[in-house]
Amino acid sequence: MRPTSPTLISLVTLLLAGCSAYDAPKIDIVGARITQETAQGVVLDFTLDATNTNEVDLPLERVRYALRLNGQRVFSGTRSAEATVRRLGTQQFMLPAAIDLAEFDMPEGDVEYELSGSVIYVTPGEIAQILFDAGVRKPRSSFRQTGTLDFSTGQLGNTESP
Repeated sequence: MRPTSPTLISLVTLLLAGCSAYDAPKIDIVGARITQETAQGVVLDFTLDATNTNEVDLPLERVRYALRLNGQRVFSGTRSAEATVRRLGTQQFMLPAAIDLAEFDMPEGDVEYELSGSVIYVTPGEIAQILFDAGVRKPRSSFRQTGTLDFSTGQLGNTESP
């Protein structure tokens, strides 16, 4: 087996460092509301803001997330983000969370919630795209926010972002 060339190691290090020269988008939960309610279930839609401080657009690829109500996990899912955050801008996107009332009781009044997850995004450049497509490098931005949701009005209460 041939030893690895110091030049090759330096080149790979520079290429990988060049791919990570972008700040991750900051994800904030800015709203929530009950959008559907039946005897079988409830659907909550969470509105999130993704803020990009970079000089280039950042396509958001996929979101993995989970919802807890009063400490109990009631939903987890993965979906396409279907958004690109423009350079030096903010993009809103929605995440639905369906609660199966056959498994969980219908929440009443003020309920503590925690929405957490991560957004996978693509950084610009051919090498970054190749590494992303190959599954070698998939940059992500995590989020976690807690607060209350008033099930009597269907609106988000005060929120805290740890």
